[in-house]
Amino acid sequence: MLVRHLILGLLRDGRQRHGYELMLEHRARSGEHLSAGNFYRELAKLAEDGLAKRGTCPPDVDQRRVPYSISDKGSATFDEWLAYPVADRDEITRRLVFADRIPVALRKDLFERWQEDLWIEGKQLVRAREDALAKRRARPRNAYDPLPALLNRQISKVFVEVKFLNECLRELNGDPPSATAADRQENGGTASVATGPRTARSASGKKL
Repeated sequence: MLVRHLILGLLRDGRQRHGYELMLEHRARSGEHLSAGNFYRELAKLAEDGLAKRGTCPPDVDQRRVPYSISDKGSATFDEWLAYPVADRDEITRRLVFADRIPVALRKDLFERWQEDLWIEGKQLVRAREDALAKRRARPRNAYDPLPALLNRQISKVFVEVKFLNECLRELNGDPPSATAADRQENGGTASVATGPRTARSASGKKL
């Protein structure tokens, strides 16, 4: 995520804040620590580019704590970035930092699009694993071949990401959390993460 998108996302609620306050808010949201120098430079550049508006400090406030707010141009830039198709799972994670900024009317469609991207990635990984297993059978039995296991690890990650998106959407909508695998097993169910992405469903109903 570019630092400018991060700052615009923090300001997207329309409230006016100074740089240090924004940095603390970002840390609380993401757990990440950013370079103060880069953060303040980008904040000043956003104002120069017309994406943010620089306010005025009251006389009794530290003059270094200049308040900023987002402009209409900045709001449009952030909204476009938030809804733009993502290239990988990391990009989805970056956008989830600001999931509460997604308009309610667009939220379900956007989450379904992300899950669709994960579903496609999962299918590609499953095919790659099947090809790797077929090649392994043609090699000597004592030859070390880590590829199938590594691909299976990636498949498991996709499965977890799909489930996470479902839970995140439920939380945003104020719905109760769904039962975990442990809960289902405790109640006599047989669901397990070991079943992998082949049994995971996205919000659009597709099975991995």
